[in-house]
Amino acid sequence: MTIDPLKQTLAKTYRRVPLRAVLTVPLVLQIIGAVSLVGYLSFRNGQRSVEDLANQLMSEVGYRVEQHLDNYLAIPHKINQTNANAIELGILDASDFPLAGRYFWQQLQVFEPASFIQFGSKQGDFIGAERLKNGAFAIEIKNAQTAPDKYSYAADPQGNITTERLGFKQNYDPRDRPWYKAAQKAQQPTWSEIYQFSTDTAVRLGITAVQPFYDEEGTFQGILGTDIVLSQLGDFLKTIEIGESGHIFIVERDEFLVATSKLSQPFLLDEGKAQRIKATDSDDPSIRSTVEQVQERFGRLSAIDRPQKFSFELARERQFVQIFPLSEGRGIDWLIAIVVPEDNFMERVNTNTRTTILLCLAAALLAILVSLVTARWITKPILRLNDAAKDIAKGEWDKTVTLKRKDELGQLARAFNGMASQLRESFNTLEERVEERTFELAREKEKAEVANQAKSTFLANMSHELRSPLNAILGFTQILLRSPNLNPQEQENVSIILRSGEHLLTLINQVLDLSKIEAGRIALNEKSVDLYRLLDDLEDMFQLRAEEKQLTLDFERDSAVPRYIRTDEVKLRQVLINLLNNAVKFTNAGGVMLRVALSGESFEEIQSEQPPVPPNLEETEKQDGGKTVNLHFEVEDTGMGIASEELDCLFEAFVQTQAGKDSQEGTGLGLPISRKFVRLMGGEIDVRSQLERGTMFLFSIRAGVTDARALEERGKIGRRAIALEPNQPRYRILLVDDRATNRQLLVRLLNPFGFELQEAENGKNAIAIWERWKPHLIFMDMRMPVMDGYEATQRIKVTTQGNATAIVALTASVLEEEKAIILSAGCDDFMRKPFRENDIFAVMSKHIGVRYVYEDLAPQETTANGEELDAISPEKISRLPFEWANNLESALRQGDLELIATLVEQIRTEHPQFAKIVTHYAEQFEFDKILDLLAESHQERNYESDTL
Repeated sequence: MTIDPLKQTLAKTYRRVPLRAVLTVPLVLQIIGAVSLVGYLSFRNGQRSVEDLANQLMSEVGYRVEQHLDNYLAIPHKINQTNANAIELGILDASDFPLAGRYFWQQLQVFEPASFIQFGSKQGDFIGAERLKNGAFAIEIKNAQTAPDKYSYAADPQGNITTERLGFKQNYDPRDRPWYKAAQKAQQPTWSEIYQFSTDTAVRLGITAVQPFYDEEGTFQGILGTDIVLSQLGDFLKTIEIGESGHIFIVERDEFLVATSKLSQPFLLDEGKAQRIKATDSDDPSIRSTVEQVQERFGRLSAIDRPQKFSFELARERQFVQIFPLSEGRGIDWLIAIVVPEDNFMERVNTNTRTTILLCLAAALLAILVSLVTARWITKPILRLNDAAKDIAKGEWDKTVTLKRKDELGQLARAFNGMASQLRESFNTLEERVEERTFELAREKEKAEVANQAKSTFLANMSHELRSPLNAILGFTQILLRSPNLNPQEQENVSIILRSGEHLLTLINQVLDLSKIEAGRIALNEKSVDLYRLLDDLEDMFQLRAEEKQLTLDFERDSAVPRYIRTDEVKLRQVLINLLNNAVKFTNAGGVMLRVALSGESFEEIQSEQPPVPPNLEETEKQDGGKTVNLHFEVEDTGMGIASEELDCLFEAFVQTQAGKDSQEGTGLGLPISRKFVRLMGGEIDVRSQLERGTMFLFSIRAGVTDARALEERGKIGRRAIALEPNQPRYRILLVDDRATNRQLLVRLLNPFGFELQEAENGKNAIAIWERWKPHLIFMDMRMPVMDGYEATQRIKVTTQGNATAIVALTASVLEEEKAIILSAGCDDFMRKPFRENDIFAVMSKHIGVRYVYEDLAPQETTANGEELDAISPEKISRLPFEWANNLESALRQGDLELIATLVEQIRTEHPQFAKIVTHYAEQFEFDKILDLLAESHQERNYESDTL
């Protein structure tokens, strides 16, 4: 090998090189390299700085121009709208020319951008006020006295018309002018094309903001207009400084110039008529070349729909260009071009670059000289320090360096000696510090575990104290609803209590859920879910609320989404309910949409900006062979939106947006809990919003794919038990709870079914009753005085007879691990308070085989007096008086109960059946059902008229 001998030769040569040369030569080479690199980078950075500076300057100028033009172009339309409002309110009479002329004159005093304010009637009359170039004002009139000509009179300092005539226009008809025709064609506020103004004072091009005016009956009366002169735009552009020779011009999509900071007027005069100039025909080479470059790069001017930046060379000089569209929605469609020559910046940059290079060269020479002088002076002390460092590295801690110098090397030697001493002390104390820190960490860990246990205890107590009273409230309310003795008003009152209690339960659950999440004590409870049915249920749940607010509610599901999935249904439902509830609550017009798709397969516009989700985006295989997919959900509304400064704290607990605070509803917990649930299900949630345009929440979760066979049997969900099937034993049920209200609730619920019931207020009494009475099933509260449910259950289950008794735990705890503890104590099942009556009946059927008789799913609708309502055909309804039906529909939409009752009495004699139906639905506030009947009757009438 030739490498090793070469290395050895180089090593020997290097060892023979004096230390002085080793210090000097590399330093000189580095300085020379640094000077060269600095010179090159200085030049390159100068070029980049010029480009950055030019782009920054053009962006700032473009922003100023755009802001000015937006404000400038908005003023004429504001004037027109103000004049239209004044005419509608009777403040301004357009037919009173002296008054109208003075009114328009006053507006010219206020709004400097306006050069002419006018009104042309549908009869051809005309009144307008003009700002002349000399600063004076004129009033122009064309009416029956001046027809067919238009006269221009000087205005006095108060805006009154004088007798001094400034000029006239023969055969003038405003209806033939471009501004009048533009408004007639658009039939809404718009801009005219650029045209030559009809005036004798000067040749001017301008553009007119026009607005059709209609009277209260909707009859067209004339056109309001406000002129602006293009020369004013050019004057504004000339005031903007863009370097030494930069300039701005405005061009239409058809290449005609609108205004420029270079030319005095963007047109040529031909026998007193203005001939507009195309940018490509301009005498200015910069304007002409810029437009030609735009056409070469983008094909045509109409292709530019967003700001564009580029550069090109003109006469061997680089030109920076920024061009962006200006469109204000009423007909203006211009392009604004900003051109800045590179030479405006390069002279100073080149000077700075030369100065930098010269300074670097001088510094290099000086550094070489200084390095030669100091190399020898540095060498010896460095070598001594090097030797001492090697000795310390070998463990010789007592090694020191003695230098009788007060310079940096002397300070370095003293610092070196101090460092050696500190290292010696550090090694001696390091082991002690490690032991102390280990002890402190152990104590901190113990404190954290105690705090976590205290939080768990608080959750358990809070859950029990809040949910136990709610159990009685909701339970007795459900029992009251089963009573046949309540009239409709009482049923509604009880329903309000039930809904309010459930709302309170939801708020409590949110607070407890958040606490469980923060304590890390919440887990997934996955089971098979019919996703299609879940979405249908949610759509039914929110449909009525959306209709009440006249909102559209759309659910869009991609065909690739599987129907049967495995996930935590409760958490997924809660997330969707939270998002849909917010969307409907904060949307006053438009609608709400829920979209569901597989990640990466639908909603391409979301895909590129989708928030991060767990790996395996499309579909993966679990270790057990089952498929998993990533489901993507979007909830979008057209509501008021969320301010950008509120988005960062949107998912923080107890934080509400300004809209939420204004509504005085909610707790600020829905979104934080939703985000925790989504993350628990393997996804992430994000939000996008614009004020006054709407909000979109989007999230993805991971879910297993299953089939219908894995779903739990749900045959009797939603049906209410009303009795026991015959030929069953009389079941003995023991109710154990320390709260009498909770026991009484179960007694009231179960007693009508014929069960034998006994009560116990603690576990000790429960054991005594069980021993002598031998119940089939025990509902056992787990937190009780004297003896709790855990101990009572364990004592019962250790016996042979106890294994034959079903014990169902009733608890107000929300901790998921509590369920495992209760089941391990011997309980056969687990129910949380507050519970629903169907849950009680279902658990009894499951464990002791009780069979029930259920009410019909679709009972015959009856009136408040128990009368059955017979169906009525659309043909019969179509025979009702047409005017009466329209009046009823109007009263229903206004919610006018008094008018509805009056209209019903008018047809009760001839149409008693329909009167009875309307009265029933009105008393139940089910106006939508009556409106559906009326809609069917309208369709029947249309069909009959079509067949005649």
